[in-house]
Amino acid sequence: MKRRLAIWFTLAAAFALAAALRYQPGWLQTDILALAGEGAGAPAVAAAQEKLNRKLQRSLLWMLVAPRGEAAALAGATETLAQKLAASAAIESVEYRWAQSERYQSEWTLLFPLRQQLLAPGDRALLRESPDQLVQRQLAAIYGPKSGGLDLQRDPFELFRHYFTAGPALSSELHGDIPVQRSGERQFTLIRATAGATELRGRIETPLLALREEMGLWAEAQGLELLAVGAPLHTEYAAAGAQREIRLIGGLSIAAICLLSLLVFRSARPLLLSIFAIGCGIASGTAAVLALLGQMHILAFVFGTTVTGLAIDYAFHFICNRLRGDPGRDGDILPGLLLGLLSSCLAFFALALTPFPLLRQMGLFVGFGLIGAWLTVVLLFPALLRLKPRPLVLAQHLALGKERWYGLCLSALLLLAALALPRLEFADDLELFYRPPEFLAGEEARLNRLLPSRAESSYFLVRGKNWQQLLQREWRLAESLREQQHAGELQYFEALSEKFPPPEVQRENWALMRSFYASATVEGFYTQLGYSETEAEQLIAELQRPFRALTLEEWLAVAGNNYRDLWLGCNGDGCASIVRLYGLDGALEEVPAIEGVTLVDPPREIAAVMSQQRDLLLQLLPLVLLIAFAVIALRTGPRRALAIIGLPLAALAGTMTALILSGSGISLFHVAALLLIFGIGVDYAVFSHMSDGGEKSYTLLAIAMAGVTTLLGFGLLALSGTPAIADFGLTLALGTSLTLLLAVLFFIGAEPGYSRSGNHMKTG
Repeated sequence: MKRRLAIWFTLAAAFALAAALRYQPGWLQTDILALAGEGAGAPAVAAAQEKLNRKLQRSLLWMLVAPRGEAAALAGATETLAQKLAASAAIESVEYRWAQSERYQSEWTLLFPLRQQLLAPGDRALLRESPDQLVQRQLAAIYGPKSGGLDLQRDPFELFRHYFTAGPALSSELHGDIPVQRSGERQFTLIRATAGATELRGRIETPLLALREEMGLWAEAQGLELLAVGAPLHTEYAAAGAQREIRLIGGLSIAAICLLSLLVFRSARPLLLSIFAIGCGIASGTAAVLALLGQMHILAFVFGTTVTGLAIDYAFHFICNRLRGDPGRDGDILPGLLLGLLSSCLAFFALALTPFPLLRQMGLFVGFGLIGAWLTVVLLFPALLRLKPRPLVLAQHLALGKERWYGLCLSALLLLAALALPRLEFADDLELFYRPPEFLAGEEARLNRLLPSRAESSYFLVRGKNWQQLLQREWRLAESLREQQHAGELQYFEALSEKFPPPEVQRENWALMRSFYASATVEGFYTQLGYSETEAEQLIAELQRPFRALTLEEWLAVAGNNYRDLWLGCNGDGCASIVRLYGLDGALEEVPAIEGVTLVDPPREIAAVMSQQRDLLLQLLPLVLLIAFAVIALRTGPRRALAIIGLPLAALAGTMTALILSGSGISLFHVAALLLIFGIGVDYAVFSHMSDGGEKSYTLLAIAMAGVTTLLGFGLLALSGTPAIADFGLTLALGTSLTLLLAVLFFIGAEPGYSRSGNHMKTG
């Protein structure tokens, strides 16, 4: 006893120490965007996606909408709303006075002296092709209704202003330095906010969702409409849902196990020991994921609560074996427990081979959770369990030896699967990870109708050996994208080179401007305004600015957040940046191939990886089957090993048939569930096979109890609000039901004279 207890405490300490060494605050993730992984792209693509995800994780956009004609009142309400948001503990910062931004002023101060070398693309084209049109355009502006604010001495043609304010075309006006934008008969203002980090506490909290509801009621009282969008709202909604699911699924599983244990064993000791084994399984699974991966998603923890349905199997088998009344027979159950553990872990650890964090964490959590529960049963139960013996005659009421029923069921299920297989369809959709609630999706749709465009999920990744080469490649890409704009296939794009052109382009701009200012056209412009020739020459001389080289780093130090977010930085492999797309209509098929430029489409790439990993798991199933067959055959012989393997194979066939006939597209999560059904089926068949005549009733009781608890544990996953986990749970519930039925038929069909000591029958 002391030796077993010492081994158990040593292993428990090792698990705890390994987890403690990797522990860090925030180890339990809630970010929805982390569920799908990084895709199959290069490290630079992964880094780009990670940076975009970090920005999305905490970015919120609030839109205050009013009928047209109430711009001043709307600006005042925006000021009040911004103050209310800033006062909330759920919000870290707000930005809404874009016209008076401190960074805006700093950027203007840095770039205005360089105005002769910085041009908007449209003005650059005019200077090249027809500079006279610039003069005519400015004369029309001077004599028009909006001539105020022109700087005829330093920026007479407003070329720098055009460059500095280039962006999507918005109809807006300033009220107290707050831009009020128009869209049809509606006016709106925008407030950008940064949300605080989502924290998980003992109670379920949704501060952002509560703030959204409170501010929405306030806006409604003002006769306004408030729309709020952003990943933090979805993250908080999903995190709160996951917490509820943990309590519901885990609580119902434990309650069912407690009730079943008390009814069958009529003692609190088996129940307490079973709960202790489950707790050890959950603790060891959590510690293993933390030690190996450093973090775990809350949805993986939701899945991990179903380890209760499997971990309890070992406890039930051991306790039911003890009902025979002879502690010396504990060794009879150990071979079956070990084979069951090996077969189950083989299936669960296969999930750890996938690149998806959710599946990887699921596999590690449950695999190591089963190991922890198994070690607890094997090392502690022999000394701690005290139970009155009870004779059972369940097996005597069954028609043993009717092996043909088992064979007929296997044949029928395999035949049905073969007939249904041609109708097999696959599904790879990001909505498997998360389906937004209607109230958030509706607000986002209404906001998108008012905004001219929002950033697409796809973007261009640009790489170069240094920042100069990177800007050159970006500039070539931007020329192609501008053609897409003119064709109406793209509304807008953001690129570093649009605001900070490559050095050689800046020098070309400087030369164009120098030539333009020296032309008779510009002198004629001033004389038409009433300046004398001497005054015009003096003004033109002052307009000529010397060329000044500016580094990208100097500009980024004062650039706006929207441009700084495009810069990924430099390392030993070079520099990288993002070109963000807005209002994309169709595919970007006309963009020519440019060295160092890659189009990244995360949804499509993730769907491709899901498809690839689904196929990998489908190919892995036969390999797992062969390995499990070899392991079992070493103990039982090939003939009985084939019968044992036939059970999970038939359960897989029946489950797949049901999924196909229901019209469900087979996803990666369905296939992962099939892999686990295989492990469960092998487990039940092994226990049925490893029981001698005197213990068949006890084994049958343990299988029935294990089947019911496993069905509850996995079946309750169907209640999850995450489609992937719900599909996973429904598939496992169906597969577990078939497995339990087949296990009973296998048990009934077992040959009465089989001896666990060898492969031969007792002939008497």
